[in-house]
Amino acid sequence: MTDEELMKEAISLAEHCKPIADRIPKVGAVIAVDGIIVGKGQRGTGESRDDDHAEKVALKGVVDRKQLPRATVYTTLEPCTPEVRSEPLDCCTELIRQAEVKRVFIGILDPNQGVRGKGLWELQSRGIEVELFPPELAKKIRVLNDKFIRVQQTLGIRITNVQPGQTIRTCDKGGVFEFEGTFLNPPGDDVFALTNIGGQWWPQPYPLRLTANDTWSVKVHFGGSGPHTVCIVRANELGAGLIRYYRKIGALNRKARDLVKEVIRGSGLEDEEAFLRSLGSVYPGIEMGKLPKGIELLDQVNILVENPPK
Repeated sequence: MTDEELMKEAISLAEHCKPIADRIPKVGAVIAVDGIIVGKGQRGTGESRDDDHAEKVALKGVVDRKQLPRATVYTTLEPCTPEVRSEPLDCCTELIRQAEVKRVFIGILDPNQGVRGKGLWELQSRGIEVELFPPELAKKIRVLNDKFIRVQQTLGIRITNVQPGQTIRTCDKGGVFEFEGTFLNPPGDDVFALTNIGGQWWPQPYPLRLTANDTWSVKVHFGGSGPHTVCIVRANELGAGLIRYYRKIGALNRKARDLVKEVIRGSGLEDEEAFLRSLGSVYPGIEMGKLPKGIELLDQVNILVENPPK
């Protein structure tokens, strides 16, 4: 059988998948040596007893494993990596590596932006040849998995440790409060925290980080007390550029402020701090009536920052 015929065989296996939920993909995998199929499998329904991935099923079906170093795997979806499995050594990229497979054809990359390309990169970094299905076959796979793709492109970010209207205390934490939440799909480095007061927005300097059990956290700095809106957003290239530019301006302002401090230090100025305050904030808010194009709101919460004790 030719490469294209083996790809079509993998797609046929995917078409017979019957997942119990939209979050589970329809995946088929074929393993061949010199054009002869030696193993094949499809993704389970998602029930705990049969939730194996297609590549794992296909590898289990190979009788003579000594053939695997000469084998090619044809899988309709990018193989998973350790980061997305509760048992890292059971992920498909690791199983393929252990089998010493020579080459892998991938139908489509993972639609989740947080993990897309990582499986391909992991295989290539292990010295495995990686190629993609041709566009017309990849299109069939995308149509077959349209519901799965829609679910995976939704991060499902939620703020969970603070309730709307809650008062938080930051004066004993240097003006910083750590927000926490959950997600359906892992957020990438295109997810940020912003705060808003009356049409002024402050992109936060701290990155969103993943914690255990599908949770995340991010530190948010508050320059004052009173009502604030905290937003978790996803930015495309345009939106991320705006945030990077704001951070650059903030860094330049801080550098200039430090230089001014050096100049006025010991100058005899009666109230150095008052003079510095008169220069304005190092991190001025961005005047925007609403979030601009390029920045998508994922979740938000209105909170009240407690006044510092007198």
